[in-house]
Amino acid sequence: MWLTSIFESVTVLPLLTALIGVGGFTVGLYSFIDPIAAARIYGVPTSTASPTLTSILSNSPPSSAACRTGGTTLLTGRDFSYIHALGIRNLTTGLGIISLTSYWHLILSSHHALPEARLAVQRALGIVILVGSLVPMVDAWACWSASRDAAEARTKKRTEDDVKVGASRNEAVETGRKAGNLHAMRSIAWLMGGLWCLLG
Repeated sequence: MWLTSIFESVTVLPLLTALIGVGGFTVGLYSFIDPIAAARIYGVPTSTASPTLTSILSNSPPSSAACRTGGTTLLTGRDFSYIHALGIRNLTTGLGIISLTSYWHLILSSHHALPEARLAVQRALGIVILVGSLVPMVDAWACWSASRDAAEARTKKRTEDDVKVGASRNEAVETGRKAGNLHAMRSIAWLMGGLWCLLG
């Protein structure tokens, strides 16, 4: 079958591992270039009615002053440090996978390289990707948990003064759910790539 021949192709697996590495590297780089927009990738709502990342992580409600701000940045200096920490994690993991893929497929692809050496690097790449798949899994769990907590908070009775807070919780539910789904799909791709490198 044509599908079998595609998966048996020499170039498909290195392409998959390269895409996994480039994806992680790009998300990490994006966390430094535009941390406010990158916050949405991690399930943090960024509208002017949204709580700060610090208040989300500490499970404390956003201050009324933060909810009344119009067009001001909601991420504090402490929040940026969280986004940058997540970014450097993704950037270095992605760079490691890109480096191993390049070494495995480009440098060891010459006729002088021993097949055992190529297989050893492929297996090492599989271990790195398989262990690295825990990152998007945990990211998905964290985003879904934040979304669930925001949904529970939304259902509680609120006063008229809390209308903007309620709107921020609606956004937090949707942002967390979408981000969790995205990270879950990433974890499936990472699992497939890691297992394929180890068993293929």
